[in-house]
Amino acid sequence: MKTNSSKRAIAWLCMVSLVATMASACGRTEVSDPPTGGQASAAPVTLSLIQPDGGRVWKDDNPVTKLIEKRTNVKLNVNMLPNNDFNSKYNALAASGEIPDMSRLGSFDYQKFVDQGLFLDVTPYLDQYAPNLKKNLKPELWELTKYNGKQYVIPYENAAGKEVPVIRKDWLDALNMKMPTNLDEFEQVMKAFTYKDPDKNGKDDTYGIGNVNTYAESFMPIFGAFGISPGMFANSVPMNSYLKGNKIYPVAISSEYKAALSYIKNLWDAKVIDPEIFTIKTDQATQKAAQGRIGFFTAWWSIAPQTLGQQLKMKEIVPNVNWEPIFPGIIGPEGKSGMLSFGNLGAVVAISSKTKNVEAILRFLDYLSTDEGWELSHYGIKGEHYSDMNSGRTPVGQQAFDEKWLDPLSQIVSRQELTDKISASSKDPVQLENNRFIETAAKYNLYQDVFYGIPLTDEQKSYGPDVAKYEEEMFIKFVTGKEPLSKWDEYVAAWKRKGGEDLLNSKIKRYNALKSGKVSPGI
Repeated sequence: MKTNSSKRAIAWLCMVSLVATMASACGRTEVSDPPTGGQASAAPVTLSLIQPDGGRVWKDDNPVTKLIEKRTNVKLNVNMLPNNDFNSKYNALAASGEIPDMSRLGSFDYQKFVDQGLFLDVTPYLDQYAPNLKKNLKPELWELTKYNGKQYVIPYENAAGKEVPVIRKDWLDALNMKMPTNLDEFEQVMKAFTYKDPDKNGKDDTYGIGNVNTYAESFMPIFGAFGISPGMFANSVPMNSYLKGNKIYPVAISSEYKAALSYIKNLWDAKVIDPEIFTIKTDQATQKAAQGRIGFFTAWWSIAPQTLGQQLKMKEIVPNVNWEPIFPGIIGPEGKSGMLSFGNLGAVVAISSKTKNVEAILRFLDYLSTDEGWELSHYGIKGEHYSDMNSGRTPVGQQAFDEKWLDPLSQIVSRQELTDKISASSKDPVQLENNRFIETAAKYNLYQDVFYGIPLTDEQKSYGPDVAKYEEEMFIKFVTGKEPLSKWDEYVAAWKRKGGEDLLNSKIKRYNALKSGKVSPGI
């Protein structure tokens, strides 16, 4: 086992190495101030951007990007990092103080960096350089993302319902079983998927429950059946909580959480959960699903129709495959059912406080918010990648989509009303298939964290990562039997001791101050 000093040395070396290798992508180009009169410089301005890849790849000779660069008079220097590595690597960059001109971050992650002085307050510049951006994004999104009354980020709108539990309908049909509607039926179906050879290949090679992204997602509808949603376990700033009466209860130490754990452990003991679910890498898990080895998972709406269906061409591997959303959901003992609400803020874009290119950045973002810029960044070049937004992609566009380089800049500015309008009027068979999952995700009962949008507290920054790590470790231990549920009280006491109680109290204090509330802890 490495000593703490060794760990610190390794962490420091990793950070230094990371900053060195990313310096070119994150460095700012020193340019002179824009000429008077607001006229843009004749030479393109180089802008650096860092963002999670979202399953996409960056292609320097992408014709769509080149056209966007031409129309905005910029040259983009983009670093796209794998989703599961993004936060740790971005934290290292932030610690160095050297970040790109633009950073795409998850929802409220920006709050922990604002006080370090990393981001620019864009309030004085929006009217002059980004009037379309200000107009086209909803006022409530701008208001939601204010920090101490200032606007440090550009909000990216999200549909609150994004996750869908899906099941192999063809396996149900092969076993003459119906869609499960409650926890008892769900357990019976998962056992049949595991032990009754649902794919009729004569092999013992299937499991009821698997995952394609995170294991936490696959258990989300089970927690929902008990009236709660703990969110993503690996979140570095935990504290999903709910309000009952005038008290706020943390999900991770609630009686409902314990009941859900007990149910999941029974499924584990019945060996209907893929034993690799806690250790398998995302790409391997996705391949396992595409090969027809699991019968149920929960993930982002796009995984079944796009990742498995379009990109991995699962139907060529498993001709009869039919992934079907479970709707209206899995009902629990008290008649409850639901999924996690992601809120209407999906991400943000922050601008470095050290940038010399404020005008160029905001004019670039402003263009992406226009109808023309939004369409180009999402669909590609009209006549080459698509005919019109209702008819679907051309073969060239579909190939670009399958190769995952077509639309990386679609993740920078969102116009949800355009997305909804196009989806509703589309005649594209691909879009119609997507709509089945999009529309289902939006219809579930959604559990929203009572602290959604409440700024981070010092206690959350200090204790959050350790509390989150402890929650995840104990979840796995309880489910796999490494720790018996009889030690629940010890877990709760340790959760409080590790900072969970102080974290909760700090969030409640801030909640009461901002909401003019008089709520108290439920622990």
